[in-house]
Amino acid sequence: MLIIALALWLASYQVERRALRIFALRYAAASLGWWVAHPGRMQTGQAIPIGSALVGVALLGVTVWALDEFLGRANARRRALVAAGTLAGALVVVAYRQWQPNDPGAIYVVMIVAMGLCAVMAWQASRREPNVGHAYVAAAFASYPVVMVGAAMVLGWPARSNLSYLVALPAVIVGITILVVSLLRASLRTEVELRRRQAAEARLAEVNTSLERRVAERTAELQVMIEGLESFARAVSHDLRGSLGGAASLSRMAEQALARGDLARARRMLQVMSPQLEHLASLVRDLLTLSRLGDATLNQREQALEPLVHQALEQLAMEPDCADALRKAVVEVGELPRLVVDATLLRQVFVNLLANALRFAAGGGRAPTVRIGSAAPHAGEAPAIFVEDNGPGFPPEAAERLFQPFSCLHEGTLSQHGIGLSIVRRIVERHGGRVWADGRPGQGAVFWFALPSAA
Repeated sequence: MLIIALALWLASYQVERRALRIFALRYAAASLGWWVAHPGRMQTGQAIPIGSALVGVALLGVTVWALDEFLGRANARRRALVAAGTLAGALVVVAYRQWQPNDPGAIYVVMIVAMGLCAVMAWQASRREPNVGHAYVAAAFASYPVVMVGAAMVLGWPARSNLSYLVALPAVIVGITILVVSLLRASLRTEVELRRRQAAEARLAEVNTSLERRVAERTAELQVMIEGLESFARAVSHDLRGSLGGAASLSRMAEQALARGDLARARRMLQVMSPQLEHLASLVRDLLTLSRLGDATLNQREQALEPLVHQALEQLAMEPDCADALRKAVVEVGELPRLVVDATLLRQVFVNLLANALRFAAGGGRAPTVRIGSAAPHAGEAPAIFVEDNGPGFPPEAAERLFQPFSCLHEGTLSQHGIGLSIVRRIVERHGGRVWADGRPGQGAVFWFALPSAA
């Protein structure tokens, strides 16, 4: 018993500190009690010392308390119940002693009940927390009633005074089992903690790898953005300088003509200057639109697209640059889906695409025709919205450049400042979609855009 008490105390420095120390003190007290009140005294016919009986009941209560701590179920309420049960056991022993002063049977009955309760507690814990050895603890505590009841049946209940020798065997079994299971639980907890830390390290490594990849991707995106902004600034500077320089030169020439009284020449200069200023105003307006798209808040709701197309055509009919082309062109509006979109922004998409299609269809040398509808770009793909014209078209390798600011593939009046399609792409991308173009020289062009809700 003392060896088991020492082993439990030493193990408490590593695991189950509180529970194992209570068990160690219990085994030390039991060893002392065995030495002070040797069981041989119970065969002398003398009355059992009441002090020894009550100490035995108290040790049973300590055992139940220690097991409760070991199973992690101890709290103030359960400790109070253990104390009440211990007091009830002591009262039973005292009452039985008054009736049978030389019979130790009461203490053994209380022991059978207490150890059976411990076996049930450990078995219930094994159901809640399997594979940590609680079932072995339950079996160890069950050895008390098994040994005592079995011995009483073999030796006869009158010989129950001899049971005091036999309880030492279950006590040793319980002590060794508690020690082994506590070490097993410590090993399992260490293994679980090791796996948890390994998983955390793996997740951390994965996060670091992902972060490094995202930083690299973001750095590449920023580099492309910086290069694009530099190119954009150069193009804006060039276009603005050309338009402003031309307007300034023409205004000086008109001023000189007016000074000479040459009204006809001054009028011609103003007529030449007017389109340049209109082009400049259009450029500034589109630049403002393009810059505001990144901050614009989307007000999306589900709606039909045909009304937006007709509103765009009405707007183009009031613009001098497109009104004449719109009157001469055949515009076919096909069936369009209902989508969740920002109506104002998507109407601008139709305005820009239709204006572009009308301008190029009018310069294609054929009867201008513009078609708008919804279809699958290729077999097996989801439907997308298209705007098609029968204008001069463009080389397939130039399709991506069409959506870059200030990218103009055609000279003369067909190409303007090249911002309209950039606005189209920015709006479509804000909706989570994509835009692209198909074309062949002399065979017209088709501009497509697809939104997520169109799939």
